[in-house]
Amino acid sequence: MAEVATARSTLRSPGFSLVGHVLTFAVYILLALWAAEFTFDKPEVPLIWPATGIALAAIWRFGYGVTVTVFMASLIAHLALDFVLLDATLMGLGNAASAALGAWLLARLGFRGDLGTMGELYRLAGVGVGVTALFSGFGGALVAVGLSPDLAKAVLLCWLADAMGVALFAPVFVSARWERLTAGRWLAAVGALLLVAATTLVIYSDLVSDQIALPLSYAVFPMVMLVALRFPPWMAAGAVMVTSLVAVHCTAMNKGPFAHAGMGPDLLSLHAQLALLAMTGLFLAALRQERLAAEARSREHLHTLARAGRVNAMSALAAGIAHEINQPLYAVSSYAQSANRLLQRGADAGELQAPLERIVTTADRASDIVRRMRGFLAEGDSEAEHVDLNHPIREACDLMRPEFRRREVELRLELATRRVGVCLEASGMQQVVVNLLQNSLESVDGGGNAARRWVRVRTAVTGDGRHACLSVIDGGPGLRTPGDETLFEPFITTRRSGMGLGLSISRSIVEAEGGRILASNEPGAGARFDILLPLHGDGGEADGGRK
Repeated sequence: MAEVATARSTLRSPGFSLVGHVLTFAVYILLALWAAEFTFDKPEVPLIWPATGIALAAIWRFGYGVTVTVFMASLIAHLALDFVLLDATLMGLGNAASAALGAWLLARLGFRGDLGTMGELYRLAGVGVGVTALFSGFGGALVAVGLSPDLAKAVLLCWLADAMGVALFAPVFVSARWERLTAGRWLAAVGALLLVAATTLVIYSDLVSDQIALPLSYAVFPMVMLVALRFPPWMAAGAVMVTSLVAVHCTAMNKGPFAHAGMGPDLLSLHAQLALLAMTGLFLAALRQERLAAEARSREHLHTLARAGRVNAMSALAAGIAHEINQPLYAVSSYAQSANRLLQRGADAGELQAPLERIVTTADRASDIVRRMRGFLAEGDSEAEHVDLNHPIREACDLMRPEFRRREVELRLELATRRVGVCLEASGMQQVVVNLLQNSLESVDGGGNAARRWVRVRTAVTGDGRHACLSVIDGGPGLRTPGDETLFEPFITTRRSGMGLGLSISRSIVEAEGGRILASNEPGAGARFDILLPLHGDGGEADGGRK
C-alpha cells in the first residue's frame, strides 16, 4: 500500500511545475513536427507519433495540470501542420484526454515509474499501448478520414503510430532520475549512449552496402543489452530512444537496411525491429533490477537473522558477563568505603587520591565490558571497510573471556604478528567468531577431558599470499563426521541447548564477504574450523608467527 500511495503522490493535482510545463510543451512540438515528416500518402496519418508517449509521461510525472499544456502543444503543432482550427482542436482534446486517462490508470495501478520490475513494464505497456494509444489513435483517425471506408485502416495505422511512440519514447521520460553516480560512471554512460548513436548512424546512413547493413543492424542489440546490464533502466530506455530517432529518420530519408521499398513498408518493417529492441533492452534492465532488489532483500534478511543470533548469543553469555561486571562494581564499593573511612579520620587530599584513582580505573573496566556488549548488539549495519582481521577477533574474544573464565576453559590467542588486511563488516566477523567460540566452549565443557580444556584462535596469511586464514581449534571430542556440509544447514545442532542457526548464519556472513568456511578435526585435539577470506590492500605476508 505504501508503494501505491507513493505512486499516487507522484501524480500531483493541479501539479503546477513551470519546468515540467516548458519541457512538455517544447518536446511535444519538436517531436510532433519531426514525426509529421513521415506519413502515408493515403490515408495521411503519421507512421510514428512520439507525442503520445511524451504526453502520457508528462501528465503522469508532473500532474494533471500538464493536460492543458499537452492540449495547447497539440493544438499549435497541428495548426503548424496546416490543420484547420476545428480539426486541430479535436486532435488536441483527443490526445490530452487519452494521455490523462492513461496517467490516471497508471496511478491507480500503483505504477512507480522506475521500470525496475517486469510488473512495471507490463503496466506501462498495457496502459500506454492498450489504452492511451488506442484512444488517441481512434480519435486521430476520426479527424483524419471521418466515417469513411478507410476508417478501420486509419485506426490501425494511427494506433500503431501512437503505440510505437509510447513504446520508444515514454519509458525514458517516465523513468528518468538523477542518479548519484561517480564522474567515471557518468562518463561511461554518456560514452555508451554516444557509441549506440554512432553505430546506428553508420548502419543507417548508407556508409555500408545493403547486404552488410541488414545483418549489421543487429549489432545495436548487444550494445543496448550492455547498457541495460551496466546502468539504471532509464539509461537503457535512453539507448533505445536514441537508436529509434536515428533509425527512423534515416529510413524515412530512404537510407539504411530497411529503405528502398517505400516509406510505409520501410518504416513498418523498422517498427518490428525497434519494438524487439525496446523489449530486449527494457526487459533485461528490469530483470537486472529485480535481481539487485532480491540481493538487497537477502542481505537485509541475513542482517536481521544475524542480529537475532547476536541477541541469542548474548543471552547465553549473560551469566559470565554479569559475574565480570560484578567484580569491578564490588571493587568500586570497597574503594569508596575505604575513601569514606579516610575522610572520617580527617585524611588529607593526598591520602584520598589512591582509592579514588582505583575507583576510576575499576569503573573504566566495567565501562569497557558494557561498551563491548553494546557494540556487539548495536542496531544497523556497519559498512564493509579495510581492517586488520586481528582487531574484530580480539573484540570477540574479549567479549567471550568472562564466560570462558566462568567455565574454567582457557582461551588462547595466536594472532599473526603482521597486519592481516581484509575488507569486511567488522560486526559480522565478530559474530562469526563468537558463534564458533560458543560451539567450541560447549564442546570442551562437555567433552570430559580435563587435560584439554582449551580453545585456540589463530590468524595467518596462506602460503600463496592471497587469503587470510582464521582458525578456531578446540580440545573437545571433535566432529563425528568431519567435512559434513550438513553442519552448516539451519536447525542442525548437537548442542543440548541451541537452535542450530549459529553455523548457518556464520557461513552466510563469511560467503557474503567472499570467503568460505571449512570444518575438520585437528590431530591430537578436537574440532577445527577454518575461515578463508580474500586479502585486500596491504594484506601482509605468509606468516607463521604469533603474538
